[in-house]
Amino acid sequence: MALADEVVAQIVSRKPFAVLGYSAEDAVWCPRCLRSAAGLSPGRVDTAGRPVVPLYARDASVREEVCDNCERSLHELLAAGRGAPTPQAATAHLRVHGKSSALDFDRVPPIEIRTALKSTGWRWDPRLRVWWSCEEVPRVPAGVVLPAAAPAATPKGPIVRRAREQ
Repeated sequence: MALADEVVAQIVSRKPFAVLGYSAEDAVWCPRCLRSAAGLSPGRVDTAGRPVVPLYARDASVREEVCDNCERSLHELLAAGRGAPTPQAATAHLRVHGKSSALDFDRVPPIEIRTALKSTGWRWDPRLRVWWSCEEVPRVPAGVVLPAAAPAATPKGPIVRRAREQ
């Protein structure tokens, strides 16, 4: 807990209005649960018509608050990465079309991976629903997992049928 206190103190010294979580619908929410579980967002009103109120890290009275949904300490969430979820790896299939390469994902990749794709030269094609790169050797970001290539099919020998003797 002492390490978390030091990290939060550094964050508050740089950004005095760092948000620990939110108070809405008579409950306390971490930023992730507010959007995903409650379907609310900061700056709007909750279902009862009351505003969603931010809980600031510099306020000592809210440092012991725990998210009512995931039951994690808001103080420790801020120290461990500002309440952001850990980046998840996304599986994609790499296809080569002429001098271009395409990455095809099974589902929408997380925002961190989309940002990394854009920064490494990949562009989204909404018509074909793939990420394109025109580089000769495309750089695949770290969060993208390419499945192992299927083993090449080995040809079998011809089937020789012999005529039956009668």
